[in-house]
Amino acid sequence: MLPSHRKNVVFYPCCAVDYEFPTQLLGTQDNQFIFCDLRRYPQWHAFKKLHPSSKFLKLDAWEAIEHLSVVDTLFYRRDGMSEGGSGVRVLSNEYLSLLLEKFPASGGSIITDGSNAFGERLEEMLSGRLVVKNFRISPITYHSDPSDLYEFEILPNGVLPFNQ
Repeated sequence: MLPSHRKNVVFYPCCAVDYEFPTQLLGTQDNQFIFCDLRRYPQWHAFKKLHPSSKFLKLDAWEAIEHLSVVDTLFYRRDGMSEGGSGVRVLSNEYLSLLLEKFPASGGSIITDGSNAFGERLEEMLSGRLVVKNFRISPITYHSDPSDLYEFEILPNGVLPFNQ
């Protein structure tokens, strides 16, 4: 019997109804998606039928962290601080410090459009010098298409990224 392959766990807090895009971008064969929002939208039921391994946590993004056993990838986009947005600074040191405790010791990745990255935060992340909770956040790629997403590698502090 072949050893079971653990899927990459992709956590998407404050997702609203943005289910299809991340699954199309990253694929579902090797990824298990955990979506999180305060509200469960009617579209979720149809999506869940097509993607039975996906999970939805109807929780605040802060509370959701307690319900996660492991996260390999943080996916986060299209959020804001004003009406209709979550008001959660997912890319802040406070939030990332808690979430990165759920990452494997070897690290993982962040895929984001930079939502709620206030002040110099996105520039800090792009510099490759940002360290949060003993992990270095280093840029990998920028997708300059309609999604405008940045991809970052999460490395144990002290490990230099491959591209430096």
